[in-house]
Amino acid sequence: MAETKDKALNERFNALPPQFQAAVVARPHSPTRREKRLAVALFGGGNSNLEAAKELLAERGTPTIFGSQTRSRALHKLAGARGYLFSVEWTDGANVTYGEDFLSEEEARTFFDCFTDDVLNADYARAMLAEVDAESGVYMHIRLTSRLVDGAGAPVPSSDRLLATRYAAMCGGCGRLLSAEGVAGKSDKILCPTCAASTCACPSGPDRLQCVLDSQFGGMLRESVNTEGSGRVNAMELLSVARGLPWTDSPDLVRCFDLTPLNKIQVSPETRTKYLLPVLAVYDGSLDWPIQRKQRVAERLAVLTVQRLVAELPSLPESCRRLCREARSLADAAAAASTASAEAQSVSGADARESPASALWAAKAAKAASIALAKTAAESAASAAYVALAQRAMQESAKSVKSAVLAAAEAARTAASAVAKAAKATTSTQSSQPARDGIFRAACAVWIEAAE
Repeated sequence: MAETKDKALNERFNALPPQFQAAVVARPHSPTRREKRLAVALFGGGNSNLEAAKELLAERGTPTIFGSQTRSRALHKLAGARGYLFSVEWTDGANVTYGEDFLSEEEARTFFDCFTDDVLNADYARAMLAEVDAESGVYMHIRLTSRLVDGAGAPVPSSDRLLATRYAAMCGGCGRLLSAEGVAGKSDKILCPTCAASTCACPSGPDRLQCVLDSQFGGMLRESVNTEGSGRVNAMELLSVARGLPWTDSPDLVRCFDLTPLNKIQVSPETRTKYLLPVLAVYDGSLDWPIQRKQRVAERLAVLTVQRLVAELPSLPESCRRLCREARSLADAAAAASTASAEAQSVSGADARESPASALWAAKAAKAASIALAKTAAESAASAAYVALAQRAMQESAKSVKSAVLAAAEAARTAASAVAKAAKATTSTQSSQPARDGIFRAACAVWIEAAE
């Protein structure tokens, strides 16, 4: 049986093109059975069997200097047939650099992420810092690179490309271990977000948020959800850092109305930072405002959203726009937004989904704000007779306020998408970004005015 398997393996190996055989075999005249299996796994079928190849290459010793192991040399030969070699390197900045090579970027990135987690060990960090005496507290630098290799597995000159950098450090304030993207400074003491926020001398408000944003996150608000230590932050995450809380984007934990839909509007980081940061400062702590103030803000937000944003949606007839602009009460706003949604649904266009959705969100905001006010009236009526009933009415009112505010934010997000799609459909050469930016600026102005 073994002889039959060997014969079949030999036949499949010998059927491979010579360059594929040479990519795997260390000694061309005497290939080993393992090398033949590896060549067949990679090049013997219509699709490369990478899983089988990975199993054959999975036997590793402890990490050592590049090029000192048979595995490293074999990977270089394999990479020669595939074109690229990916590497993860790590160093304490003073001693020799160590690393691992990989055939695919996916494998290399997985190792890169896992290795960062592995070195976040307090005993290891203290030992390394005692050895390198780094003033910044950085004890490990990690790089993910790629390079082109020729058919013999040799690097192609000037083909190295840096894909990612990260460092591990010990906070100079509390001693907490952290990792961050990029290259650390040479002498500045690294601080975790909590310690950095506590040492900031800026007063509360936009200045403090801008200070934290500049000192830790490159001065820009990002659209996506980010992980701690990535060097990137969105609006809600910035509030958690500025407040000295554990990293989170939860509105309940940072005590702010949910601004996530506004943050998700697809504008440039510069535009998002310029216009959303003042909104963030105004609404910081908004979940702790008195219920009467929250209701007033929700009411104004719903009405202004219909007047300023829904009225500008594409494809609406002028009579509908006028109805939206003239809305003065929650009832007027809800009726105008519902009419706009129905009108937008009857018109086919690039924004056929977004315009009706935006108007519908605005109508929901107005209705939720109305419910919040009604619950307060119920609270006032019940308070004299039954305290528990009054408390429940207040809780339901606060919940309706949060729903109204979130719906208003969603209305702004979908309105931005609607006008951008309509602008792009007007002409193939016209950019939709100015239209989206215009709605974003208008939305931020509405939110600031509603809180005044």
